Amino acid sequence: MNAWKIPAWLEEKVKKRDKLCVYCHVPMKEYLHRKGTPIGKATWEHVDNDEGNISESNIVRCCSSCNKSKGAKKLSDWLESPYCKRNKINKKTIANVVRKSHQ
Repeated sequence: MNAWKIPAWLEEKVKKRDKLCVYCHVPMKEYLHRKGTPIGKATWEHVDNDEGNISESNIVRCCSSCNKSKGAKKLSDWLESPYCKRNKINKKTIANVVRKSHQ
């Protein structure tokens, strides 16, 4: 189990599924001890912001830039943000796992 209480089996499954950021599609890179937000730094994201919901549909990988921008915002609110508009992130471009969890 990692620091976010994600079991090892789920962590591996999500890593295999989410090779690109679920929002902006940059390739995920592991920077284990690097601080800051290098492009493509893989981070864990709770899609519905409920840290108690440790499920395959709620746990995704996204880049640190998208994760930092989204923060605790609702997905629908975040998709209207200047960050998403600038990066052309919208309901049609996000990964299926995110889209399905918010239908």
